[in-house]
Amino acid sequence: MSEPIAPTIAGAQVWLRPLCEDDVGPAYVAWMNDPLVVRYLESRFRAHSLEGLREWLRATNASPSEKQFGIFLRDAPSAHVGNIKLGGIDRQHRRADIGLLVGERAAWGRGIATEAISLVSRVAFEQLDLHKVTASCYAPNVGSARAFLKAGFFEEGRRRAHFLCEGQWVDSLQFARLNERISP
Repeated sequence: MSEPIAPTIAGAQVWLRPLCEDDVGPAYVAWMNDPLVVRYLESRFRAHSLEGLREWLRATNASPSEKQFGIFLRDAPSAHVGNIKLGGIDRQHRRADIGLLVGERAAWGRGIATEAISLVSRVAFEQLDLHKVTASCYAPNVGSARAFLKAGFFEEGRRRAHFLCEGQWVDSLQFARLNERISP
């Protein structure tokens, strides 16, 4: 059984809420098929359709080990600018991994990813009682790496030449944040 999550989690610039099928529309499909948006995502290797993305969301939302949130702007509450996920939630070891997509290019460079990461980490620690959240990104994805570091993550490791990106081998950066308020 899946734990209930607060219906919305608000920050200064953005708010998060569980993503629903109605959020998957033409703009979402456009993000997922935009080579610049998915440049550092594994999803770039396939074409995406409206029905395919809705099916993916149905499966994700049905999984007890996945929590998918939409990222919305506070100053334009219906403006869906991206998604953030707690995935692979491991109840035994009390950890999960964060996946992030800011699809609206106009939202890039504004601290939105950092705030969304902080908010979803709060969900992980305060609502799901997790001990650790992790994330990774392609080393050339400087914006993503910076967002995780600003959100209180530390670089935990580096996997050398882990991804083939635009004809070059690039490293994978590994990040983590611990919930210091809980003990085993």
